[in-house]
Amino acid sequence: MTTTDRGVGPEPGPEPGPEPVRLPTEPDDEELARVAALIDQGNDAFLQGEFRTAHALFDQAVDAAAPFDQALYVHTSALVNRASAADRLGEHPAAVASYREALGLCDRLAEAVTGDAAGSEVIVVLRAGVLVNLAQALQNTGDFDAAQASLERARALLVVTPESGADTDTAELLVGCLVSLTALTIQREQWARAHELATESLDVVTRHHPGLTGRPLLNLATIHEATGRPDLAEDFAHQAVAAFRASDTPAGVAEARQSLAQTYLRSGRLDEAEELLTEGQEYVERAGMAAQSALGLDLLGLLAVLRGDPVRADELYVRSIARFEESGAVVAAAEVRVRLAAALHAERRYEESEAQIQAALSVFAAGGLGLRCAQADFFHATLLEDRWVNGPGTAPDPALLGRAVGLAVPAALAIDAVRFTLVSGQQRERWTREFAAPAMALAFRLAARAGAAELVNELIESQCAGTPLMDASPDASAADGRAGAASVRAGAAGTAAESSLAPPRFLGPSAFPAASASSGPATIPATSASRDPASGGRPDPPSHPPSHPLSHRPSHPLSHHPSHPRPPGPADTFRLGTALAAVAASAGLRVSPPPRLALRPTGPVALDPYISHAETRYGGRIRDDRVVPTW
Repeated sequence: MTTTDRGVGPEPGPEPGPEPVRLPTEPDDEELARVAALIDQGNDAFLQGEFRTAHALFDQAVDAAAPFDQALYVHTSALVNRASAADRLGEHPAAVASYREALGLCDRLAEAVTGDAAGSEVIVVLRAGVLVNLAQALQNTGDFDAAQASLERARALLVVTPESGADTDTAELLVGCLVSLTALTIQREQWARAHELATESLDVVTRHHPGLTGRPLLNLATIHEATGRPDLAEDFAHQAVAAFRASDTPAGVAEARQSLAQTYLRSGRLDEAEELLTEGQEYVERAGMAAQSALGLDLLGLLAVLRGDPVRADELYVRSIARFEESGAVVAAAEVRVRLAAALHAERRYEESEAQIQAALSVFAAGGLGLRCAQADFFHATLLEDRWVNGPGTAPDPALLGRAVGLAVPAALAIDAVRFTLVSGQQRERWTREFAAPAMALAFRLAARAGAAELVNELIESQCAGTPLMDASPDASAADGRAGAASVRAGAAGTAAESSLAPPRFLGPSAFPAASASSGPATIPATSASRDPASGGRPDPPSHPPSHPLSHRPSHPLSHHPSHPRPPGPADTFRLGTALAAVAASAGLRVSPPPRLALRPTGPVALDPYISHAETRYGGRIRDDRVVPTW
């Protein structure tokens, strides 16, 4: 087989399937039959979720085929299958090494069949399968650029489309390539593209290989969960469970049930989530599925938080981080660190909590995941505020409030800017309600607590500025238009360009309903006019981004904007007030970031240091380059 229903891409590589390329002085039939039998046994074990057994059998097949240079096809098949088993066991670097070794054998095979059209076609399909599998392992190590390159190479090799008569094996491999591309865009938070790919892969698999529908359905559940559509996420997760059961893929069933449990946690259905997680954890532990075991521990930790048991959550999160990191899944481990920070904070272990957040930020920054950095900063600010209100001592520490403002305002601006990248008006409204509004409310509240009246005024002006329509140039590419149309049809939340900010894949603890007052940061009471902190607590916004682990990230340079606003011109007639913008958004019209606001003829641009800091720290575009007056 070339592909199967595995994690987020194809699983064991090809079986002897297509006849091995016959070369002079091949090993005898008995030796080939022994290798083929080992591969068949390994595939059977793999599909039953017995990954350690499968890995051992594939390893034996590799050793048996290695002495015979003339049996390169079978040797390559064994290497790919061994790598697939290693990847499912969480041994991602070992998997990458095996896949690369298999690619080397593909080169030798291609040389051996030069001039043989049929043989060359077999090797092309084999190479594409290796590249698709390699991409999955590279994603698991966090090397998204290399994974993208591998998948693009694979797709280029699969030039025959199902519509023009691809055989079943090629269609199956194309599904694997599309599923892996979907997983990559999910990791990179490109939600419109992810939805498009997941829909395409579901269409292809439904027409050509219905037994593999589980994976595209599960990817759709993940996409809808992350973009604020829990009802659709639950529906797709149920469909994925049914599809995996129908195809007798217990590992897929376990993964889909974990996805369903996460949806239940988000909606506060803790008992239903606990049942799914407990049963699923027993299976993935027994099967040796390291990555799924780590995810299960993470979700059980979140369940403990929601049940008001931060000590238990602490223990589970630590175990989850260790397993993710052992398997090389550093981004997933960083996401858990944010949740661990909340549990440590609830135990008043403040220094340890901040250390976990800083460790997570370093990983997100290294991976170019700007919005995850912004979300982590937003959550860090909520913890600092809680510590300022409810921390030890009789007098609140004004320095904590100053730090919280410095984190919350740039993070809120970045999170709010996401809505300008979304095509669907419904998605913009949902994003504002579930993510941007809470972040901006925190920024307002902290600025007010700090007595920073000028900052509050600038935030008000910024929020009341309205939303301009997208000023699309006449020569905009047709490809961009098609991508936008697909996004509108799908109602997907996503970015119009890869450099834009996008919704976060992971949700911090504040995204889940608290089960008790002790399960997380305490609710902050309303600001009292008589409770302003000492003047030392007032934020002093930086004139340039401070030195920080994130500061090494490449910034997105902006074109120069003048210190004095220009007179209103024709383009300004397209700016909409807030109410009218809502009408445009509901119609699905594209909007762009608002302009920068000049508060006085010779004064500064509103929020200028915070905007610059956010664009440097997180990447993406927070405001348009134009400067317009507010008087």
